[in-house]
Amino acid sequence: MDAELFNSAISGNEINFDSNPKQLTAGGNSILHVAAKSGNAHTMTRVFARQPDLLYMTNSKGNTALHITASLGHSDMTEQLITFAKRQEVETKMELLRKQNLKQNTALHEAIRYDHYDIVKLLIQEDPELTLITNNAGESPLFLAVDRRFYKIARHITDSPGDHLPSYKGRKSKNALHAAVINRAKSDFVHKMLEKFPDASLEADDSGWIPLHYAAHFGNVDVVELFLQKNNSIAYEKDNEGMCALHISAREGKVGVMRAIIKKCPDTCELLDDKHRTALHLAVESGRVNAVKLFLETVAFQDLINEQDKNGNTPLHLAALDLVDIPLLHFCLGSLIQARSYEHYKILKILAHDRRIDKWTRNEEGMTTAHIIQSNNRLLWLIKKKIMKTCNLEGVDDGQTSKEVQTVENKGASMATDDEENISKFSLTSITIITTVTYAAAFQLPGGYDSNTGMPVLRNHPEFWRFLYANSFSFLFSAVGMFFHFSKTWKLRKKTTIFEILLLLVTYFSIAFMLPAYWMSISAVFSQSKVQ
Repeated sequence: MDAELFNSAISGNEINFDSNPKQLTAGGNSILHVAAKSGNAHTMTRVFARQPDLLYMTNSKGNTALHITASLGHSDMTEQLITFAKRQEVETKMELLRKQNLKQNTALHEAIRYDHYDIVKLLIQEDPELTLITNNAGESPLFLAVDRRFYKIARHITDSPGDHLPSYKGRKSKNALHAAVINRAKSDFVHKMLEKFPDASLEADDSGWIPLHYAAHFGNVDVVELFLQKNNSIAYEKDNEGMCALHISAREGKVGVMRAIIKKCPDTCELLDDKHRTALHLAVESGRVNAVKLFLETVAFQDLINEQDKNGNTPLHLAALDLVDIPLLHFCLGSLIQARSYEHYKILKILAHDRRIDKWTRNEEGMTTAHIIQSNNRLLWLIKKKIMKTCNLEGVDDGQTSKEVQTVENKGASMATDDEENISKFSLTSITIITTVTYAAAFQLPGGYDSNTGMPVLRNHPEFWRFLYANSFSFLFSAVGMFFHFSKTWKLRKKTTIFEILLLLVTYFSIAFMLPAYWMSISAVFSQSKVQ
């Protein structure tokens, strides 16, 4: 299309129809498409009057001029195009309204995509059956509206008149109810959808998830209770991995949802997934402490706490496996992973302290929980010792391994204690030397003193002041270090005599008075009065 014709159509100027009006742009747009972009209804009317056959012409994307006006939100132009189509036969009008582009989107899809409520209302009024058409992604107009959280449009589609209910289908086998739950729609909207499309709650997507599964995943208690109130049988529906809503909520630690499901359907506790795991297994694997506590408190779960999965692992096995699988670096460093590892440790502790837990159970590899912990080479001996001691698992191992591990731990503990004492002695010696030297340096200042004023000779030299500041800070930190050292000694003593208490108090006071004495001596040295 030449520039003059394009600019005239897009700007609303007079169009020279003497030139070829059937010229196309690089994108396959006719002059009617260009006029539709402009938003100028008068220009489009003049174009249509000369070239009415352009009404159904599509561009390289399969869009008619109606697709363009609907997507851009030009309500008056959309209405005008529909009026043009009405002047012809009824079938012709329906052909324009239902025409689909290369993505199989109708003008209604395009209007919904960009939240043009007035155009949506107009198109549905002209042809209610537009709500039945899905695009090549399987998206119905209703699904598209809910998926984009345009609930005003969604309500209008739901309430639209017609002999047929609007389609609620969506992509990847989801439906509009899936979309409502995923997008955290308010419970009153979900209730409306559930009333209008009761079968939607039973339909699973490509992952085998029904809407209840998503509500459980996100912890939406109100919606979960709504679903169960309408039909509690869906609590037993499983996804492609054999997980029911209780499994999913336990894995995510959504305790409120778990309580709602167990209260309404207590026997869901007995459901196993494809790996023969109970919901407790999932809670343990995910490090959900509160979920684990809830299962241990639930009467319906009492006979399932030692259930073994396909690999023979009980929840206690999994707690140990999850803990030792965490890299040592992550376990020791302050991070989110450390926090998660601590949650696994707490779960291991909770399960090990529960008398109902069978600590001698062996998995398919013949390992007890103690074996799993002891076989991990990535945990420090100190961490391993803490776990074994806290969880009271030393006596579980019945082989030589436990004795060997204990021997290594005892040696490690002895070495660690010796190293700590050596470091402490070296630190105290160093601190004492530094304190003595820096205190003496405050009086033996570089350059000496002026015999007339008694002031330091180098007091006006910048390097002298740098020395003085450095010396003062060194003295301060060494004195504080000495104080901390004696404080640590005090705390480590379990039984302290009166004499030792007095000795420590005297030491504290001597350090405390040493600091102001130092600063007063510095102040005296720099006094403006002459020493007599």
